[in-house]
Amino acid sequence: MEYLVHVAQLYKNNSSDKNITFVGVHVRRGDRVRSQHYRVASKSYIVRAMNDFRRNFTRVHFIVCSDDLPWCKENLGQQKNVSFSDSKSPVTDFAILSLCNHTLSTVGTFSWWVGWMAGGVTTYYTRFANTSTYMFKDVKFADYFLPNWIPMSD
Repeated sequence: MEYLVHVAQLYKNNSSDKNITFVGVHVRRGDRVRSQHYRVASKSYIVRAMNDFRRNFTRVHFIVCSDDLPWCKENLGQQKNVSFSDSKSPVTDFAILSLCNHTLSTVGTFSWWVGWMAGGVTTYYTRFANTSTYMFKDVKFADYFLPNWIPMSD
């Protein structure tokens, strides 16, 4: 694990411009794409959250990690200042994302832990469950998401 953290730190420190704000973007799709109970975050949510970070911070660079990198590249590849992690290792992705300044979270506990570890500003997708499910009806967002995190929808 120390090696993975070291690699992530090198990535962050080797930037030629030390005034860049790094935003880790975790996009979980995989098993959620076909789920009857959960939703995946939409492109519109991700772009909206990216634009919010751009409004609030200067010189933002997004680091995207995902279990569906082809979807991310197709849908987010036109966005400015975006890099995609090709690591294919959730552990490496976690290390990279947790060392970013801020977090754009989509769905799942992986994103949650990245936001908690990274600190800074975290946005989260509020429409992670279908409205007819117990997850939507019974889960209190205040019990799951930190009070300083920013809720966003599509």
